[in-house]
Amino acid sequence: MRLLCNLMPEKKPPMSDLDTFTTTTRTSWLGRLGGTLTGVLIGIGMIIGSVVLLSWNEGRAVDTLTALDAGAKTVLTVPADVLQPANDGRLIAVSGPVSVRGTLADPAFGIDVANALRLRRSVEMYQWSENKDTKTETSTGGAETTTTTYTYTRRWSANEIDSGSFAKPQGHQNPSMTHQGLTVDAREATLGAFKLDRSQIEQIDAFERLPPTPAAALPNGFRWEGDYAYRGTSFDQPEIGDLRVSFDVVPADVLSVVAAQHGDRLAGFVGERNHIINMVSVGTHSAEAMFAQARSDEIVFTWIMRGVGFVVMLIGFTLGAGPLVWLASVLPFLGSLVGTATFVVALVVTIPLTLTTIAIAWIAHRPVLGVALIVVGIIVAVVVKRVLPARQAKAA
Repeated sequence: MRLLCNLMPEKKPPMSDLDTFTTTTRTSWLGRLGGTLTGVLIGIGMIIGSVVLLSWNEGRAVDTLTALDAGAKTVLTVPADVLQPANDGRLIAVSGPVSVRGTLADPAFGIDVANALRLRRSVEMYQWSENKDTKTETSTGGAETTTTTYTYTRRWSANEIDSGSFAKPQGHQNPSMTHQGLTVDAREATLGAFKLDRSQIEQIDAFERLPPTPAAALPNGFRWEGDYAYRGTSFDQPEIGDLRVSFDVVPADVLSVVAAQHGDRLAGFVGERNHIINMVSVGTHSAEAMFAQARSDEIVFTWIMRGVGFVVMLIGFTLGAGPLVWLASVLPFLGSLVGTATFVVALVVTIPLTLTTIAIAWIAHRPVLGVALIVVGIIVAVVVKRVLPARQAKAA
């Protein structure tokens, strides 16, 4: 009986319950050469791209900070309820309550909101998503065996996930989203005696959740479930294809704006080096505080872009050393050692080169700081060159 049970075919779960799928591919040592050479070309492109990105970022940062410094010295704080023709074309700072004419509407869901600057509809669909986990092993002789495990989970997503591109689409099909997200902005909004520009309204992201509107004429199949307009059988146990829609608004409240006065309208001010100054903040803030915040935001963004440029360059040099790793991978342990060594070398090269690229970009704008960065880069390169061989000799 036990033998018969063992011989019986294993009962497989339904296709819809197969949430994992695994594939295995094997590539010979010579077969990997094409991918390695392609990686070299991609690496060269990434190195060039990182240099361009770092140079652009430094120039942009200098222009922005120069314009902000100049603007902070010339900005004029004015009352919101009085237009002064003498200030036409000047950079001004104004704070006050905002009023909006008319209402903002989402006719598809019967939503109508008064006294709001922005209305946003967010749509999510319960869908299958695919996660991929890849593991690669190199055997003696340089052949690689790649095992890829695809895991399928169900989750809410605001973006339509294309299930047709799944490795295992059977049983994991997603329907099309019948409704999409939408943002409606006020056409006429005034801050005291000044009219707000559309670009200023679009900067405000202080959204608040809009409570459900029982009187709204929802599309067929939708009902209110808490703050959501929901389409599906069960809110607590959603099924693939269920939709939930939420609504958020930016109330017309007190705003602070730093911009140019053009007649009765506030618009972007063309400052030093043609940088546009057009700042908006919710609440009452002084011009000094707004410029300080703008400088802080700019510095953070500049460092983020420097980090991106550094990582891109590091990856580029690592890919460029791919042929060495490929040659050494005939013996797996040797390939691993060479891979580690090439990464260290790539890191050693990337650090001073990144600093040098940044410095050269700064020389055109701020020579003293640019030269200082070049000196730092040279010192780092010299120190690394001396310390690394010493540690290797000590380890040996």
